[in-house]
Amino acid sequence: MKNSQILEQRYLNINGEKVAVTEEVYQAYKRPLWADHKHSEREKRCQGQNGTRCMKECSSCNKDYTGRPLSLEQFTEDGYDVVDSIDVAEVVVNKLLCEALHTALNQLDSRNLQIAELFAAGFSEREIAARVSMSQKGVNDRKRKIFAELREYLKDFR
Repeated sequence: MKNSQILEQRYLNINGEKVAVTEEVYQAYKRPLWADHKHSEREKRCQGQNGTRCMKECSSCNKDYTGRPLSLEQFTEDGYDVVDSIDVAEVVVNKLLCEALHTALNQLDSRNLQIAELFAAGFSEREIAARVSMSQKGVNDRKRKIFAELREYLKDFR
């Protein structure tokens, strides 16, 4: 009996039962499993120009698993939709405009703010008039004044 068999007993799980086996049987049973695992891990690594597999951390690599540099065109070819680039200046202007509109709306008195909110929610002048206890003509006049105030406040954003 070899020294390795005496020092360390090996077990295999067969039908849910732990079965004691020799080192040779253990190695013969596990070798194909280890090879499959190593092969699958190797397949995940990108391939360099000389055919060797990359050993860098994949999260910081700028290549795909075939070794090609990542590109938007490749994603499109692979069937993924790529959103056009975003105009950062437009996003910033829209954000500033929304903040200014929010500030302008907060400066309205409570009744005018309620009329503006109901109008923005899609209610008609007649429905708004019923909710705020005013005439439809009164709501129409207020609405025009509210929008004139908002336009004046936001004129610098045009």
